[in-house]
Amino acid sequence: MRASRDVTLQAGGGVSHGGSLRVAGVDHEFHPGWLATVGGSYRVFQGEGAAPFVLLTASFGASGAPTQERGASTRTDTERYLAIDARLGALAGWTFFDTLTPYLAARVFGGPIFWRFQGRDITGTDRYHYQLALGTTVLLPGGFNVSAEGIPLGERGLSVGVGVLF
Repeated sequence: MRASRDVTLQAGGGVSHGGSLRVAGVDHEFHPGWLATVGGSYRVFQGEGAAPFVLLTASFGASGAPTQERGASTRTDTERYLAIDARLGALAGWTFFDTLTPYLAARVFGGPIFWRFQGRDITGTDRYHYQLALGTTVLLPGGFNVSAEGIPLGERGLSVGVGVLF
């Protein structure tokens, strides 16, 4: 949602598909879970001609999922996992034909991770506290957009999404 010409607010939610985590040589599988986020951006530079637009971003998110030691015999052997995250970032890019927006992003972040492991509550944090990313957004008719972002440095990942502007 555009709060003003230069300020955008956003909220999101979804599901996580799965994954794995290795602790002390033992693999743990993530079952499907949930995620939620709120955030915003402030446009510092509009970007005209060859000069890119520049955004400052901030977000807060959380995700949770049940985990299970790989090879455990029953679904009742699951342990809860909760991650909380606060991020600050900068993003620079260009918009072509009012629809295609490739960009580069840099982010720093942190937050605790709570996990129940072998019957004990433990708290941890991320291995990396930064990301360097390359992404693009395509604006479609009706205010819909499709986005994809690859994150090869720092906390690595790949995200794809569909959104609607209102």
